[in-house]
Amino acid sequence: MSAVDALTDFQGKVAVVTGAASGIGRALAERCAWEGMHVVLADVEAEALGRAVSTLRDGGHSALGVLTDVSRAESVEALARQTLDAFGKVHLLCNNAGVLGGRPGPIWQSTYKDWKWILGVNVWGIIHGIHTFLPAMLEQGEPGWVVNTASMGGLVPGLSPYGVSKHAVVAISEALYSQLKVREASVGCSVLCPIFIKTAILRADRNRPAELLDGDAPPVGPPRGGGLSGRVEAGQPPSDMADAVFDGIRAGQFWIFPGDEVDSIVRARFEHVLARSNPDPRPFG
Repeated sequence: MSAVDALTDFQGKVAVVTGAASGIGRALAERCAWEGMHVVLADVEAEALGRAVSTLRDGGHSALGVLTDVSRAESVEALARQTLDAFGKVHLLCNNAGVLGGRPGPIWQSTYKDWKWILGVNVWGIIHGIHTFLPAMLEQGEPGWVVNTASMGGLVPGLSPYGVSKHAVVAISEALYSQLKVREASVGCSVLCPIFIKTAILRADRNRPAELLDGDAPPVGPPRGGGLSGRVEAGQPPSDMADAVFDGIRAGQFWIFPGDEVDSIVRARFEHVLARSNPDPRPFG
């Protein structure tokens, strides 16, 4: 890529944001609207989605809400159809929907339904978004961008199966970036790796499908080791992530981190790798 290394002109362009009813997704949708984009908000939570769309429209912005379960290919395909029917094109795809939950404790205590739910949303949601939208974005021949929301948990050992899913998102994003770059494509790619953001992610079980609940042992929420709940509550506002995403896109930047404070965490991880030493069992302290 040369002249299209970065998508810098957002006015009048079309954005699709998954997980857009709350948290980072809603902040991204609001920032897209502020940039003058037509925004398609996708989420599995109907009432919250309706509120988010109404707020944007009441502010004079162009917004469309589409109830979407990103774990299902046919649902993402329907999202694409409604987007193209409404606006004709897609310039920015934010594969943001994600969940954290299931049983606390060691990885061997996670149930198959925990794995299916978390990988279904966090990994297959990304796959479905890329598979469904990217061919149309490339065919447009216009500058475009894909942002995949991973996590700092995708760069260090830690929460599982959540951490496993986010490592997969990082790997998918690296592959996508490289393949687009080699082809000098009109579309670029970034991966967002938040750490502690003040969102409702610790209550993601509220949207867990009934068929993936374990009737004999209902989920009891995410692990609370290391004061996770308190760290999330005291975390950065989601708007900081939206700002970082748009700064990153404009700079043509692949890695998008929440700030320099995570550098030591990432550096320690890869120093362990290069030294062939054992992983840090508590990478976040």
